[in-house]
Amino acid sequence: MSDFSERDRQLLRRFGMTEEQVEADAERMESETADHGITGPVYHGLHMMPDHGERMVSVTVKMPASQLERITASAKRYHISRSEYMRRRLADA
Repeated sequence: MSDFSERDRQLLRRFGMTEEQVEADAERMESETADHGITGPVYHGLHMMPDHGERMVSVTVKMPASQLERITASAKRYHISRSEYMRRRLADA
């Protein structure tokens, strides 16, 4: 049985795509090891730790519980720890 609704099928027809193409693309994009040029490989743990052996320190941040819940949910979507998600976001700051 297909996971696609009739509306999904209409959109696929409009763009000349098949359900099989979409399923294959989704599987390729969700792979944590595929080199498809869109996303990079998934690293778990402290992969952003400086190579030069810099000492890691802890930081405490107070925030509303609702914000922490959103951060936790975002980290789960990326299949990484909450700490790793926050490190990545702070690295962009």
